[in-house]
Amino acid sequence: MQVVTWNVNSLKARADYVGHYLDHAMPDVIGIQELKLDTGHVPVELFESRGYHVAMHAQKQWNGVLLASKHPLTDIVRGLPAADEGQARLIGATTAGVRVVNLYCPQGQKVDSPKFPYKLRFYDALLEWLPAHANPDEPLIVMGDLNIAPNPEDVWDPARFADTPSFHPEEHARFARLLDFGLVDAVMPHVPAGTFSFWDYRGGAFHRGHGMRIDHHLVSASVASRVERAWVDRAWRKKFQDLKPSDHAPVGIELRG
Repeated sequence: MQVVTWNVNSLKARADYVGHYLDHAMPDVIGIQELKLDTGHVPVELFESRGYHVAMHAQKQWNGVLLASKHPLTDIVRGLPAADEGQARLIGATTAGVRVVNLYCPQGQKVDSPKFPYKLRFYDALLEWLPAHANPDEPLIVMGDLNIAPNPEDVWDPARFADTPSFHPEEHARFARLLDFGLVDAVMPHVPAGTFSFWDYRGGAFHRGHGMRIDHHLVSASVASRVERAWVDRAWRKKFQDLKPSDHAPVGIELRG
């Protein structure tokens, strides 16, 4: 079973691009972030016409998360009311015997902006929410754009990013608490150091290798034991025909059984 997470940076802008990717990669489960569409305008047929069941938590213009699976989605939960301040950043469901939580975590912008404490509050609330909605002793995947590069090799220049959002000690402490909940990074053991999932559009970052690994699959032990491979689909950060890509690449894991 292939499970993919992908921040598409506007499904409205990239519906055709996503369609080509689905036809090429054919993941069994995909979590999408940054829909930037309200519920009534999400192109559900893009997924349903390819045999997917769909659940979403959307809002007009900003944020938005979606789960699509070749298997039915049950026990669906939407939002993180304790801290998301009305922003559509979390959707969870059970599919094919696995509990999947798809997240678009805040980026934080600057340490001295209100968006950074918002990010920390979001993570604190997530760490309280998880035990009530997910069990690490059972099959569990927490995936998405977590907006944290946890290790020095996950940013192109650790000195440049020191103490800035996405590579800040306060964020690293919260990422460690996610792992302490009973999760492991399913991608890191399968990719070379310096493998990134995000490259800014500006300054030729993609072609210069100036990226970050901020999109993750954190999984419970029972899922980790089934991971055969993991990858970042870097080719899908490039232009496809005349279609402009997202600034993130899809990140996938393949599970036995």
